[in-house]
Amino acid sequence: MSDDMPAGASDARERVVQSFTAFSAAQNELSRCFARSMGMHTTDAAAIVLIIEAEDLGRPLTPARLAERVGLSPGATSILLGRLEVAGHVERTREGTDRRIVTLRSTAAINAAADAFFEPLQQQLGRVLGEFTTAQLDTITRAADTLRTAMETYLGDSPSSAQTDSNPSRDSHR
Repeated sequence: MSDDMPAGASDARERVVQSFTAFSAAQNELSRCFARSMGMHTTDAAAIVLIIEAEDLGRPLTPARLAERVGLSPGATSILLGRLEVAGHVERTREGTDRRIVTLRSTAAINAAADAFFEPLQQQLGRVLGEFTTAQLDTITRAADTLRTAMETYLGDSPSSAQTDSNPSRDSHR
């Protein structure tokens, strides 16, 4: 830290980090609560949310991409997808001209369940965010994006990240 930092800047920065950390913890608890409401493991629920989010963005996931996103080996991801298929939450499809590529699609039933769970929160968050000006929201977004990028850079540069990426057996301990 710089010696010429304005008084209180260090405390303000610490409060911002603490607030984002608390928000992240609340999001994690929300994921666990969604999983409990669906009677499934948190990893299964996280996978469903990722699949739905990717579909909403028009970029559906493949099993390999899902494995990367949830941090599972390809074999563990295949088992997870099998559970989700049997439960009627996910379908594996072949959509493009290259029929070897498998695309993951959520079912209407799981979308309805996710909407029922998350929609009240979306409405509440919309009301809360409505209290801020566009300029304030832009600042919040910039701060969140910059902090996320810093964390992703740290994770990518960390020695344990390289070790984890090269160790597919890490999933056997989950």
